[in-house]
Amino acid sequence: MSDAGSVTPTVEAPPLPITFSVVGVQKAATTTLYTLLGRHRRIVRGEIKERHFFDDETLEWDPPDYADYHAIPTKPWHRIAGDMTPIYLFWPRALERMRDYNPDMRLIASFRDPIERAFSQWSMERDRDPFFPDFDDVIADDRFAALPAAAAADSRDVTIRTHTLAARGLYGQQVRRGLECFDRDQWLMFDFRDLVGEPTSTLDRVTDFLGIDRYRRYPSLTRSHAGTSDHRGAPPSGDAIRALADLYGPDLADFEALSGVDTSPWPTSKVLAGDLDPGDLAAQLAKRAGLVG
Repeated sequence: MSDAGSVTPTVEAPPLPITFSVVGVQKAATTTLYTLLGRHRRIVRGEIKERHFFDDETLEWDPPDYADYHAIPTKPWHRIAGDMTPIYLFWPRALERMRDYNPDMRLIASFRDPIERAFSQWSMERDRDPFFPDFDDVIADDRFAALPAAAAADSRDVTIRTHTLAARGLYGQQVRRGLECFDRDQWLMFDFRDLVGEPTSTLDRVTDFLGIDRYRRYPSLTRSHAGTSDHRGAPPSGDAIRALADLYGPDLADFEALSGVDTSPWPTSKVLAGDLDPGDLAAQLAKRAGLVG
């Protein structure tokens, strides 16, 4: 017979392995997407929004310890767990490590016009550090204009994370590298404007891709990390915009062929086609950030 004051112990649900990840790209509504996914009754997210597991160069990777890479379901109807760290697509060897963890992982990537993405990242970095260099100065530093082949062992605070505004827009190279790790049918890639403009149908694509039922009630769309509109400093120049467009030109064609994403409406494509003056795009970005020429 049990004591009168005894309490039935709570049985903790077993952890769920991570079976999908939002791997990119930074400043393309990934936080918005992950927030919406967290409101699906079948999905449990980890306690940390961006785990930064596979891009952590301080870990021992031979072999790695996956003990903490999971999520604890808090509801009996939770079925799958996911990660959201948008640097994974860009970071050297991150997807290789992910493949070693789970070769059946499902990958989601949201993309954005690369010049607009670069400027949005610049705005975020300037928010964090008022002494972060002006946009043109970061773009002119060609040390960060190519995908890094490796990362230093102590890499949480180095400039590969903050100054690679240009390189992160080389989507074709990143997707090609990703397809060497995971088959094409394990990827869902879309333009972030799809999520912003048509959230219901885009969420249907995501839940179908993950193999779970569609939302019973669709959550409302809320934009996250929209950025500051009162920066100080030099505005971007037409020359810097032109240089970025020239950098992205060959890569965009490759990206479109690999991903199926239509890039023709993107400002970068319009600059390359001669339909948008680089100076006009620079002025639009400057106005958005509150910069005065």
